[in-house]
Amino acid sequence: MIIQGRERPFCKEVIRSIFKNKSYIMLIFLFIMLTSFMYFFVQFSVDKNLDRLNTISQYGGGGALSEEQHALLIALRSNASLAATFLICLLLITVLVTSLFYKHYFSQHQQEIGTFKALGFKNSSIIKAYVTCTCLLSILATVVGMCLGWAASGVLLQDYTASFGITDVTRGIHAIHIFNGVFLAVIVLCGTTALSCKVFLKKEAALLINNSDTQKENRIIASVSDKIASILPARKQFPVRIALRKPTTILLSILAVGVSTSLFIMSISLYMSSHKVYQSQTEGHHYSYNIKFAETYQEKAEDYTDADALIYLETPASLYLGHSDAPVPYQFVGLSHTGGLLELYDKHGELLSIPDGNGILIGPELQEVYGLNQGDIIIIAISGESYSAVVADVAVNAETHHIYLSQKQLAKWMGIAESSYNGLYSNSINSPGIGTVITQEERLSALQKDVVSNKMSAIINQLLGIVAGGILIYLVLLLNFQDSTKEMLILDFLGYTPKEINKMLISIYRPIFMIAFLLMLYPSIAICKEIQRSLSLQTGDYIPFQTNAFIVFGVLIIIQIIYVIVESAFTAKIRTILRNETARQYL
Repeated sequence: MIIQGRERPFCKEVIRSIFKNKSYIMLIFLFIMLTSFMYFFVQFSVDKNLDRLNTISQYGGGGALSEEQHALLIALRSNASLAATFLICLLLITVLVTSLFYKHYFSQHQQEIGTFKALGFKNSSIIKAYVTCTCLLSILATVVGMCLGWAASGVLLQDYTASFGITDVTRGIHAIHIFNGVFLAVIVLCGTTALSCKVFLKKEAALLINNSDTQKENRIIASVSDKIASILPARKQFPVRIALRKPTTILLSILAVGVSTSLFIMSISLYMSSHKVYQSQTEGHHYSYNIKFAETYQEKAEDYTDADALIYLETPASLYLGHSDAPVPYQFVGLSHTGGLLELYDKHGELLSIPDGNGILIGPELQEVYGLNQGDIIIIAISGESYSAVVADVAVNAETHHIYLSQKQLAKWMGIAESSYNGLYSNSINSPGIGTVITQEERLSALQKDVVSNKMSAIINQLLGIVAGGILIYLVLLLNFQDSTKEMLILDFLGYTPKEINKMLISIYRPIFMIAFLLMLYPSIAICKEIQRSLSLQTGDYIPFQTNAFIVFGVLIIIQIIYVIVESAFTAKIRTILRNETARQYL
């Protein structure tokens, strides 16, 4: 009963002890806030606008949406998927950072916790105290992030208006998304804290007070680090040995580099993907007008010559793919030939011809998103009938969501005359009012809107990469800095200069970051590819993955710049701690 009465003061003491780690707490607060901010920043600009457009599309028919509204609908769906990706990825990183913090905290305060257990405090009381700390911190951080996200979402709304010409966009969010961004994050982080405590509190109070388990673990780590350091030159052995004796810091280094690399590569890929699509939709498309007739004709109009027009037969169809639960809608375009007004190229730049029989030419989105390749057989549905088609080749400049095949074959599947057509590509309009005309300017304008949408996503990712990378790199060096305070003072007492101490205890992480970059490069690229593929599947908008050696080198330079900025701040801290503590400690 006496212990029960002292639980509240005990809880306050634990909270006071946790919040004494100001730097760690601030970094965790920033990361939780960043997670919440990036989620709500996007989500506040999506929900109400997406509801309105979906309502128009559902009750007014697909045609009720204007081209601008349809383009905005695709952008909103893409941003909604991006917001969910942000939440999941950043929350996972925050969970890892939180668990590493508590692991570090418990290793530094295990004698204190052992004393609490020896005094009779139950494990449940100790866990409750630490979960309370995390709960308070995460609630405050997520609410602040939500408020900042609400305020900043106006930037995206302005971009929607500027890009798509729609002025009635508005802020708004669903209750379920508030739960995901605030309460779900709090629950997950509190659960992480409870699990970290539970694992640590399995140790006996006597072992915690005597530091027995930690000393055994440190001997193993020290032995491994000594063997690795012995391979290196003598002048590198001491700093490498110190760095390797801190596996938590090494793990965080790899995490920091991996997160930064993934975000930067994905942001640049989003930026470049829109240009790739724009270029592919213009290269080889030499017509000024795409005329779609309201009915199907069998004889070519006398107003158009073969040199001035290319007739085609077009119909909607459904593809049944093993990677998709539902049929994928596509437009099938039947052509008599390619060349002239419409030239289709393969990946080597060679002009493709229209395949015979049931052969089809697909676009790169079907290859990259659904994994279709030359020679694959797919099932298609046209006018309620199913047919099989063979992928003859991939046309890199095919219009998005279009498949090309023989005009005769498509007419056969549609059950009409082989010479039938319902559209033509042309550089002039000789018979005004005969159908719907899509001009080259209108095509380019629609493509440009997709470019702007992807640029917005790229800017969001670049901002996220810089902030998240900076916080994680700072956390890595903070762990090393606080753990190395004693070594700094001893080295200063032995006559080493602050520059030499910095080189031994802080700068050693630069080559570690280089190695971490090389280790995480391939996983980062693979993750980015999968994320963009997932976005393409969820939104129906083709987002090709793009990267090259220059991008990889640029990402490495950016990470090094962040490292130099953070390292310079710690160099100043080293000078401060040596100036303030040396005399007091050793003189």
